[in-house]
Amino acid sequence: MTMTKKIAVFGTEPVTGKIGGLGIRQLEVARVLSKTFNVRLITPYIVETHREKFPIDRVNYHSPEEIDEVVNWADAVYTNQPAPLVMKMAEKRNKPVAVDLLALLYFEEMEHLPHDEMGLAEKSTYFSNRIEVMQRQISSGDFFICSNERERDYYLGILTMTGKLRPEEYGKGENFNSVIDIAPFGIPRKKPPKGKNILRGKIEGVGKNDFLIIWGGSLWNWYDSLTPVRAMARLVKTSPRAKLVFIPSHHPALKKPSEMYTKTLNFAKRKGLLNKNVFFHSEWVPYEEHGYYLTEADAGIATFPNHIENRFSFRIRLMDYIWGSLPILTNPGNTLSDLVEKRSLGYVVPCGDDKALAEKIRLLAARPSLSKAIRKNIEAVKNDFYWEKVLKPLAGFFKEPRKLKPLFHDRLKTLSISDILGGNLKSVLYLRSSPMEHSVSGIKAIRAVAPECEIDVVIQPGVVMEGLGENVNFLPLPANIFNPATAAMAINGKKSYDAVILSMNQKDFRYYTNVINFAAKMPTRMYWAFNDEFHFIDIKLLCKGAI
Repeated sequence: MTMTKKIAVFGTEPVTGKIGGLGIRQLEVARVLSKTFNVRLITPYIVETHREKFPIDRVNYHSPEEIDEVVNWADAVYTNQPAPLVMKMAEKRNKPVAVDLLALLYFEEMEHLPHDEMGLAEKSTYFSNRIEVMQRQISSGDFFICSNERERDYYLGILTMTGKLRPEEYGKGENFNSVIDIAPFGIPRKKPPKGKNILRGKIEGVGKNDFLIIWGGSLWNWYDSLTPVRAMARLVKTSPRAKLVFIPSHHPALKKPSEMYTKTLNFAKRKGLLNKNVFFHSEWVPYEEHGYYLTEADAGIATFPNHIENRFSFRIRLMDYIWGSLPILTNPGNTLSDLVEKRSLGYVVPCGDDKALAEKIRLLAARPSLSKAIRKNIEAVKNDFYWEKVLKPLAGFFKEPRKLKPLFHDRLKTLSISDILGGNLKSVLYLRSSPMEHSVSGIKAIRAVAPECEIDVVIQPGVVMEGLGENVNFLPLPANIFNPATAAMAINGKKSYDAVILSMNQKDFRYYTNVINFAAKMPTRMYWAFNDEFHFIDIKLLCKGAI
């Protein structure tokens, strides 16, 4: 009798309660796979009460023991933006890994990061690290899914360079679908719920007879949320019933609103539109209830500049509008806007053209028959995007999961601190500026390749770090705050070091300005960081450039 395969689905965002796009994707992957396989959905976030038929477990992604328990249980692993420990344990246990490449983080961060505030050294260090992370994920994966053909072409180039497009895989299909296939974001087969007003009559100024346009999802920096506000300014006199509501304040996995959210809010204030024709609804509702927004609205909008992120993206919020049969207002350039234009699912206007956008809003508000025709067109395309259909390639891989070895020895995957330091390491200054588990992992990684190395660790007063072996000297700061002055007091004129290593679990290097500036003053031949991916990266350029 054939046993049901066990699949571990590793999430990177909350997957219960208030969840964002990737969390929805990970939850729906688990739902589809659970119809055929024994599934466990894993998340590093709090697990709220749910009705799923499979277990959802909270796991510390910094704990090798907890990650290893899950990987050891599974026959194969699914992961999106994989945590380094997941890939490491899967490799150790020889478990096949399907990597979801839905989001192109490199291009998102090109738009997201404030380039004008970053020095050349910081940018070089940050983005070379992002490239290394992507290469390591690709080189460690055994099967890949992405959202569209443009993305697939992009990743085929990377897969070629990592040796994953083997001749025998070509024999299974000339397009290498056995290695990487298309699995876009999907929609539920059930219709979105109706009858619960969340906006009309609840937000002062939004009435039941208004033409309600919603902006669903976060206001990320790579979107253009200012042009819709300009369009609304044009409509105040000619179409006063047109009301635009930006739904959420910020993504549930983030602690505060994005820079673009604040910028758009202030812009609406300056235009005199806030709470008159433009509204900000701060509640991020649970996933099971977000359909109420869609059935209450008359149109959905998503606009963005003409940049590289847009070319490769697959707009999740446009899938929401399709699920809710909402006429779509958007810009050209990405694969879904091509679909909107080709199948008449709404209107595609030039990027940044508030006049053209205002005209299309006015047209939809004045002619209900147009909206009715568009909704009919949307119903005709829904069948292509139901979750169980778009995830068929992933389910197919898990029926017969296998390891995919590269054509050649992949140094990117095995790169370790021993390669970096060349084994000549006698003294290290370790600047602890990250959570305890992260810092301990970094110190243990040094100890593993240099057992006799003397390690000086700068720590806050009263911090206890155990189990790190001999030759570890703790240098307590005179105060809880790390700055160059207190760090100098902790070092107290000690000798130079073979290497200065910074513990960094934040992606934004500016968070560590004090630490980097202090490290740059220490006489040493090597500057390295133990980063948020639990990996060592060279930051000599960053330290010498001084951020």
